[in-house]
Amino acid sequence: LVVNTVTQPDSPRGWSHPCQGQRYLRSMIVARRHIIGTKVVAVIAAGAVIVSACTSSSSGVQSERADQSTLSEPGDVQADDVLGNNGTLEWSSCSDAGNTAVSLECATLKAPLNYDNPNGKQINIAVARSVAVGPASDRVGSLVFNPGGPGGSGIDSLGFIPLTMSPEILQRFDLVSFDPRGVGASTTLTCDNDLDDQVTLLADGDDIGWQELVDYTAAQLDTCTAETNALATHVGTNNAARDLDLLRAALGDDGLSYVGYSYGTRLGATYAELFPDNVRALVLDAAVKPTRDSAELDREQSAGFDRALENFAAACDADTDCVLQEIGPTLEVIDALEIEIAEVGSFPTEDPDRVLTPGELNLGIAAALYSKESWPFLASALFTAAIEQDGSLLQVLGDSLVGRQSDGTYDNSQVANGFINCADDFARPNADEQRILATKAADMSRYFADLLRASTGCLGIEAATDPLVIGPAAGSSPIVVIGNTGDPATPYEWSRELADSLDAAVLYTVEAEGHTAYGIIECVQADIDAYLIGLTVPADGSTCSDNTDADFFIPEGDGEIDQLIAFFDCARDAGAGLPDISVADILSDPTLEKVLDSIDITDPAVVMAFDVCQEFIPGL
Repeated sequence: LVVNTVTQPDSPRGWSHPCQGQRYLRSMIVARRHIIGTKVVAVIAAGAVIVSACTSSSSGVQSERADQSTLSEPGDVQADDVLGNNGTLEWSSCSDAGNTAVSLECATLKAPLNYDNPNGKQINIAVARSVAVGPASDRVGSLVFNPGGPGGSGIDSLGFIPLTMSPEILQRFDLVSFDPRGVGASTTLTCDNDLDDQVTLLADGDDIGWQELVDYTAAQLDTCTAETNALATHVGTNNAARDLDLLRAALGDDGLSYVGYSYGTRLGATYAELFPDNVRALVLDAAVKPTRDSAELDREQSAGFDRALENFAAACDADTDCVLQEIGPTLEVIDALEIEIAEVGSFPTEDPDRVLTPGELNLGIAAALYSKESWPFLASALFTAAIEQDGSLLQVLGDSLVGRQSDGTYDNSQVANGFINCADDFARPNADEQRILATKAADMSRYFADLLRASTGCLGIEAATDPLVIGPAAGSSPIVVIGNTGDPATPYEWSRELADSLDAAVLYTVEAEGHTAYGIIECVQADIDAYLIGLTVPADGSTCSDNTDADFFIPEGDGEIDQLIAFFDCARDAGAGLPDISVADILSDPTLEKVLDSIDITDPAVVMAFDVCQEFIPGL
């Protein structure tokens, strides 16, 4: 069972409040993949993009670079100019790469803090790989992944990405990823980061609430370390692209083969603009719109989440297997829940130390829209909340968006998300201007308005010194852009616009619900594999469908998590002495690390119980 936790980019305008609405609706992508057994359950919980930058040329887009004389020129540093002794990757077994389902090797790449001074202070870029399983004669090279964000850990995601790739890809490529500067195991950004109960909703016209948000933003920024403040202006996408080229050279590849999800499309497009001659094959899946107008992105993304929620509701209302049919039309259930939780203040959860707040309810709904595989969990979560005032499932869904870990701590994805976005964006609206921008985005949403209104953007963040560059990538090898028609976080139109903006890009349309396609939606696999392996470029306008005869909801008890719970119940009844587990337990700790660590698999009673109950998990 692979539970796929996917987050997305923040409000394009900054970190400020650690749990602001726009940040949650844009956070990372295919970021963490956890495994139990061998079956895929893909619960994609979170969202997409940020501000990108672009203008036009022969394909309608012209390179745009900040004209301030103090800003660095993005394309003037080549890997060979700065590698030197930094170019050696010393691989060893990963000792602390998180919960991984495959064997990984790890290494550290040195990169300049400031590419204007390549021989100055160096920072660490943490790298991991899963070595190709085929014969050396069949090896194409390395295939580098970025899971999205910004702020997503590539190393965490790489522990599970191989489970979603075809045997041909596993045989022909070393699969590689890295934690971008500021993220995870790389030289990192550190501020106070306890996000429990910190998801803020802001009602229209709430002046006091807005000022409290502004004040809280300033207080949170004061908790950041001195090292974080020194790093903050150097963590933008341009520098991540330069790091990516260092990594390409250190891996020994003449050209970059790359798969970028969500924010990873922004990184990939920036790489192609800065290093077009070094592109071998780029897959940009769930694209960010090529524009610097972050307010426009906010407004369009707001509408995208509304559309995704309405698609979920329509599917649930039309399917007798959707549990919400027992209590009323889906959107009415949600409206009633939001009124009820506002009146009582919070719902209890299975964890006696935690409650579900109104903001976390909103967040949990948004998180579940990233994948159709998570729709049954959302339906169950809404049902139990409506019938029992039990917020456990909704809280777990929301947790996946903000990087909560099984031990109750949070990774630094949300901190990194905001600083990276602000390093990319030279705009620094004041508090009144930012409130107007957030309100305009909120006005575009019927269902998430109060969440979106609570975005303080880049208030208090130092001005960008190297704002994002995106252009037509003139001279690049062909690039494939993939867009899902039902994507909530990066609306399909954005993929079309990114493909149009790049000189050598083709658009591959997937008729599907959810965020991202490659490795998740079967119909795209063969065409993208052929492109990555043999450079067979799909025809521009290619399409496939995941919606044909789609069954979004399955009968209760038939799902893989239901089967796993039934297996544990059976084994317990057979004398194995196992603890009770729930759907919320599995989604919050998808590896079941805590449970499995407590089981003595050499105990004859456990062995016998597992043998008796194996019928509950077909195929294991």
